[in-house]
Amino acid sequence: MDIGKAHRAGYRPEIDGLRAVAVAAVVIYHINKTWLPGGYVGVDIFFVISGFLITSIIWRQLQDGTFSLADFYLRRIRRIIPVMLVVVAATLLAGAFLLLPDALGRLSLSSIFSVVSAANIYFWRYLDDDYFADASDQEPLLHLWSLGVEEQFYLVWPLLLLLVTVGRKNRIALAILGAVVIAVASFALAEATNETDPKFSYFMLPARAGELMIGALLALSLRRERGAGWLQKPLVAEGVGIAGLSAIAYSVFYLDDLSPFPGLNALYPCVGAALVILAGTRSRLLQWLLANKPMVWIGLISYSLYLWHWPILAFIRYYYGAVAITHAVLAVAAMLVLSFLSYRYVEGPTRRIRWRGKWQVLFLLLLPASLVLVPAAYFVKTDGLKARIESSAGFKRLEEETAAAFNFDYNCQLSKHVPGILSEPRCLIGSDSPEEGSPRILLWGDSHASHHIGALDIIGKHAGLQIRNASHSSCPPVFGGDYGYGRYKAGCAAFRPYIREHVLNNEFDVVIFGASWSSYDKVPGFHDDLLATIAEVRATGARVVLLGRVPTLASYNRECDQRWARLGGSTSCSNQNVRNKGLAVNNYLAGLASQDSDMAYLDVGSAICNADWCPAYLGGHPIYFDRAHLSMRGSWRIGEHLIATGQAKDWIKAISGSTAGWKGPDGGGNHEWRRLPAPLELPAADAADKQLLAGIALGVPYDVVSDEAAEEGAERTRKIVIEFEQVDARLIGSELAVRMGTAGFRQTGSSNVRGGQRFNFRADDGVRATILVRPRGAVDLRSDRAMGSMEVIHTRNSGR
Repeated sequence: MDIGKAHRAGYRPEIDGLRAVAVAAVVIYHINKTWLPGGYVGVDIFFVISGFLITSIIWRQLQDGTFSLADFYLRRIRRIIPVMLVVVAATLLAGAFLLLPDALGRLSLSSIFSVVSAANIYFWRYLDDDYFADASDQEPLLHLWSLGVEEQFYLVWPLLLLLVTVGRKNRIALAILGAVVIAVASFALAEATNETDPKFSYFMLPARAGELMIGALLALSLRRERGAGWLQKPLVAEGVGIAGLSAIAYSVFYLDDLSPFPGLNALYPCVGAALVILAGTRSRLLQWLLANKPMVWIGLISYSLYLWHWPILAFIRYYYGAVAITHAVLAVAAMLVLSFLSYRYVEGPTRRIRWRGKWQVLFLLLLPASLVLVPAAYFVKTDGLKARIESSAGFKRLEEETAAAFNFDYNCQLSKHVPGILSEPRCLIGSDSPEEGSPRILLWGDSHASHHIGALDIIGKHAGLQIRNASHSSCPPVFGGDYGYGRYKAGCAAFRPYIREHVLNNEFDVVIFGASWSSYDKVPGFHDDLLATIAEVRATGARVVLLGRVPTLASYNRECDQRWARLGGSTSCSNQNVRNKGLAVNNYLAGLASQDSDMAYLDVGSAICNADWCPAYLGGHPIYFDRAHLSMRGSWRIGEHLIATGQAKDWIKAISGSTAGWKGPDGGGNHEWRRLPAPLELPAADAADKQLLAGIALGVPYDVVSDEAAEEGAERTRKIVIEFEQVDARLIGSELAVRMGTAGFRQTGSSNVRGGQRFNFRADDGVRATILVRPRGAVDLRSDRAMGSMEVIHTRNSGR
């Protein structure tokens, strides 16, 4: 359909121009929020337009006696469904090739909800964080929440209008009264739930219905006033139009992510849109601004443009983190091309279809929907093609590179207080056999203390120092004050007095403080609490070491390497960094430490930052878990880097008060992690043994506890027990299936048993292997440092 044909009787081109304003605001905002901070209100403008047009059509047909629910819903199917299904199908297909299993699983489930007009319900219930969170901008169908709201409105509103017109006088007055009640209740609900349930407020129809009702009220009021004759005066019409544009401009430029929304703030764009619609046909300014050919053209493709823009931007962010200028230019070009094509070849033709109703439902809704629902359900059932995508050992190694420190058993980071944590053997890091007379050392704080464990473990091994760690999430290393929040508050309140009791009992010679200092620095009285705590610790004669906060990245994608592995790999992941501007709180801590010879300040930034930048990678490997926390392997790498560069000498002196433990960059043994060789260095009598050892050769530190063989009749059985370190038992189990498959085994079963995972495998000639992987706590382990054990039973004919 060309623009000239669009100017049919009753057609209002300035409304398409208003659609262009709305979709442009949304697209610009989604490319870069700083360009148009309130651009998200374009959706609210769409709601007003929909409420106005739908109510105008329904009420006119009700008055003429031509309204039919069946015809109404068929028009909605022709208008909305076909192009929406095309976009969902294309997005799902792209996701199958571009996304990792978790993301593909979420996309598939959101596709199913979108097809049944419930995308907003899905994101209300399942989105990890609110609409404005960083993670949400990588959900390819997030934008379809607004379509869910509109489609649910279309189900309810015609029925309500029918109800007020059946056998009643003053029908329009009743309709207006009903719309007013709904609008007031909706805005009040939105305002009330912005704080208590922001996702419900943002995504759900009850909190959004008021915006649609503003358009509906305008339509009903114009019908009652028969055209609003008072607008015939040119100055009045221009004034109303300018007021509407001003309200929209205010909302897009002065509202932002932090503005409470929806609710009262939604009145600015909604009332503004209503005023523009009201004055549109009579205002020369609005006709000039909105009814020109470029604006009308964008308005005509605005539905397709809205549908296509978000998946394109979401996939860009999934791989690049942010939308650069180059990305934005290419993305806009792709959006416009796809929008024109889908408008020309899907929207236009399907709107003109006049088949019998059942054929429209079958061929425009049910059959196309099934083409989306079937593969989406398959992807959900297979956990986002998890087994296929994660079938390589390299994929698992990339996952382990960024594993969080709290996943490791010897990191004693608590989420609630555990009495006796200071006596648990698993909480010891560093040297297994500390040198006689070495200091008793405690690492204490929150998660920003515990992510130093890897580095301190490496340095402790080098220097013969043993360090006990005890930390509590969201709980600073201070004795006084009221800290912690939410589910961590009670544990924090009990944990800090517990630490104080043991420290003041002279159980430690050195206390290392670590925390998310920047978070607590804003709390009134924190500095006083910290100074008082340091004074109490120093009064026992113990040294105090303050760990600075690690550099916080502007953005970080821990799955970056894994994502790019799906496309053959990329070097762009190592470019995630942040400018080295320093932190005022770190300067404060360094100043405190300089005032006492038995205090010291240490900062990981010195190991990973240059004069200008602090990177997320060290030696080509990722070292962060998220924007602010090191991964465990990243922490180990920093420890090794400190030793290799000689900086560990300063760390050893700061911690122990002496450099006696420093053995030089190459001293103290090899700091490369022990790895299971491939194949495992155990006796292999024949090809069957070699096949087994190749299958269980996992890249983790290990210790062979036992290796026994026995023969009974024609059957030979070999049992191997291995204890492994540093890696969660669940990761061992997931990599095991891949390794065994590569070695020529096929998995015949798996189950949860005896607190762990059991895997059954078969190879040729009746060779069988049963492997039981159990974590610490489910099995007695010989080593205090072991994370779990792997028990292998290999059975075959003795003649093979």
